[in-house]
Amino acid sequence: MWGLLRVIRLPILLGGSLGYGLGALLGLAGGGVFNPILLVVSYAVVALGDLSTHFSNDYFDAELDRSAPKKIFGGSNLLVGRTDLLLPALGVARILSLSSVALAGLAAALGVSPLIVPLALIANILGWLYSLPPFRLAYRGLGEAAIAVGTGFGVPAAGYLTVRGSLDTGFMLCSAALVLYGFVLGLSLELPDMEADRVGGKMNLVARFGWRTCMRFALLLCLASTVILTLFLGTIIALASVVPLTVFLFGNFLVTENRSRRDVVAAACILSLFTFLVASVSSLAIH
Repeated sequence: MWGLLRVIRLPILLGGSLGYGLGALLGLAGGGVFNPILLVVSYAVVALGDLSTHFSNDYFDAELDRSAPKKIFGGSNLLVGRTDLLLPALGVARILSLSSVALAGLAAALGVSPLIVPLALIANILGWLYSLPPFRLAYRGLGEAAIAVGTGFGVPAAGYLTVRGSLDTGFMLCSAALVLYGFVLGLSLELPDMEADRVGGKMNLVARFGWRTCMRFALLLCLASTVILTLFLGTIIALASVVPLTVFLFGNFLVTENRSRRDVVAAACILSLFTFLVASVSSLAIH
């Protein structure tokens, strides 16, 4: 059973913690109240829901992963060779998801906005629908939107709600840029797997329209995010957005049909999004 821990994707978990921290720090910058206990409980809601998707997605995608080559930001593909862990993985996913929603109720009882409960419920449902048959959003060209809403809105909203108690216009404007980055993240994760996804019937946007079109679209989304952050924040966060914009600009010139090359470009693009989050969180924490 301890081997199941290899299913956890630490970079994804780290990205979630940064997104949550960004939301919380934005709330504090807007006059929110710092309560470490509430922040820890609310983060547990986010982390458990996030972890649940690691196990459920690996369970439902185990067959497809057999034909998918390893990639830099990919999972361990543990369940491909350990079919004895398939059902335990599904059980862990269920427990984590239910625990996430239960903790949301506890957070609300302790003083977090009651909105944390429907937020956690919807986010967990979305995480299951991503790969759960017959819905399988990831197979219908809707997976990118699910990732965008979950990472760009749901995760930072939990942090913001915890310190501010409500979602205001300022947060919604910033979240719009983060949702676009979430969409870009989804495209980047899919970039190296285009051929395997097509063979396996996982018709996400990269599989449908090809890597070239999706890289151009990702660049436009990065540009839109920079414009939004510049117009409505005008801070170091807006300056930090230049990093993914620049990386995706060069990525459009460097990406090729070669899968290994696409994997490297995709990894660079994902790292640029991490850099944006680290710079944004750091700037808000300092000020």
